[in-house]
Amino acid sequence: MSLVNLAHACSHLQNASLARLGLTSIPSTTLLHTLMLQLQKTGYITSVTIGGPEPPPPSTLNPILDPSDQTANNEPPITQSNISSRRLWVGLKYWNSEPVLQKMGMVSKPTRRVWVGFRDIEKLAKGDRSGYVRGLRGIGESMYLTSDRGIMEVREAVEKKTGGMLLCRVNGV
Repeated sequence: MSLVNLAHACSHLQNASLARLGLTSIPSTTLLHTLMLQLQKTGYITSVTIGGPEPPPPSTLNPILDPSDQTANNEPPITQSNISSRRLWVGLKYWNSEPVLQKMGMVSKPTRRVWVGFRDIEKLAKGDRSGYVRGLRGIGESMYLTSDRGIMEVREAVEKKTGGMLLCRVNGV
């Protein structure tokens, strides 16, 4: 898992959202695809589509896809010749001419990974500080983590009573 790619994707999505782009692309990795599906599930983005270097047709931008499902997208299977050109096309969401995804930043960095247990995640979800990580206080604020059960939002991790590595924090409208 490369946190460098995730850091680039976070800054790219924040910049694209503030630049009022409707559709943008990021490199296609399993980590980024799963995180984008979680962002779509929580309502920060409108669509996630796997494609090539060219934008996909508008008719294919709506479905919610499973990261392991290659055939639902009518894309050819991943081969050695096309792996480097695969992109995730992300549809950004706006409400009253304001971007829904306003700020997206890393919690764990490539040089400092932040692992939290279940009790610390409960503190973060309640808005309390845990270590040097501040809790969720703002309306529309989310934090995502990865664990052995996959990537999930902090509130979902509290329900599942699991810990993991904090990935990123997203502030919305």
